[in-house]
Amino acid sequence: MHLVNACGRFALALILGTLACTPPGSLAQSTQAAGASCEYIGVRFVPPTGWTVKVESDGEPLSRITLQGSSAGHRILASIFARETLTSAERSPSAQAHTYFQKFQAATVSEPFTDFIETTVEDSGRTYPAFGYRERLPGPNPAMDVQQETIVLLVFPGDFPAGGYFYPIFWTDSHLASASAGSLAELQALAHSFSVKASPVGASAKGCGLP
Repeated sequence: MHLVNACGRFALALILGTLACTPPGSLAQSTQAAGASCEYIGVRFVPPTGWTVKVESDGEPLSRITLQGSSAGHRILASIFARETLTSAERSPSAQAHTYFQKFQAATVSEPFTDFIETTVEDSGRTYPAFGYRERLPGPNPAMDVQQETIVLLVFPGDFPAGGYFYPIFWTDSHLASASAGSLAELQALAHSFSVKASPVGASAKGCGLP
């Protein structure tokens, strides 16, 4: 998986509202052992080893899964959501993805994000709609400026739109602006491990450490 130009920060506060992100309220937290699976909001996935996994909610039916860790000295923040099929677009993955990305960009128009890109990523025989952007955060001096680069992958179940939901994965890489963006190997592995087991509405939180 390779997406050189897709970059930015995870704009959590701005996804709240127009994209229906649930405000935080930690329900569970786990640090992952090698190869252990997690299952929340009806999806199962394998997070990177040693990363912290939390499921968060604020009394809403759909929770948010937040993953935090590091990769080659870069701080990574990732989140997984369930999003209901958009009524304003045709019920195909490409149309849903384009509308979702356009709504996100419109919601962040006042933010200092740059280098937006909408594309697709091919990996292991699967195609993921993808969106990227970046933000530069000034440090105490130019040598300490931080670059935040975000990639958003959308995972559509094989039976979509039958299940009524698709799943954005936000992946933000924070590093010194003088350094290059990090590897996407962990994002690739996360997406590859992703499987939908049940509707996110009312799904039991089986937690982490699953075989």
